Amino acid sequence: MTSIYVVLMMVLLSLSADSSAVNDDCLKVGDVAPMFYAHEIRGGDFFLSKVVGDKALPDKKNPVVLNFFTTSCIPCRKEIPYIHTLRKEYSNISIYLVNVGENEDKVKKYISKMGYTLPVLHDKYGVISKKYKASVTPTFVIITEDGKIAYYKRGFKESDTELIQQEIQKLSGKIKEEVPDMLKKNN
Repeated sequence: MTSIYVVLMMVLLSLSADSSAVNDDCLKVGDVAPMFYAHEIRGGDFFLSKVVGDKALPDKKNPVVLNFFTTSCIPCRKEIPYIHTLRKEYSNISIYLVNVGENEDKVKKYISKMGYTLPVLHDKYGVISKKYKASVTPTFVIITEDGKIAYYKRGFKESDTELIQQEIQKLSGKIKEEVPDMLKKNN
């Protein structure tokens, strides 16, 4: 009986150690967003450095949302349609789906079947997801214009939509507040 108790305690300790390691292995709010290049599955190339951070092109500079997904991810199927609604509501924020490690043709068929219209970046070898510590799908990341992580979460549950909405509103509110200041400087 004692040996079973010891084994169970060891298993529980290892599980709790693993879960805390997972929580510590996330990007934090305020961290500099890792820059990357990706191929868009509908054609074209995407460079994060062209839209956020110090080297961003002035006419393209804006906040970015990345949503890491796989075609077999059930929670992704619940989160992505919600993200579509954000695109319509917040046109001043660029939203991208990032497919992790799947065949491009499979992803194209899936995107078409699901009716998703968001641009999809193909992370064929998992390099981007590794940089973003997106070991779980979905992983949702908001990046500010200055290239900092504004929000980071893994997984999806229905109550996340409210948190996501609040974070997007904060970011959008910052943009709206900056516009009048910029107009004052020009007058």
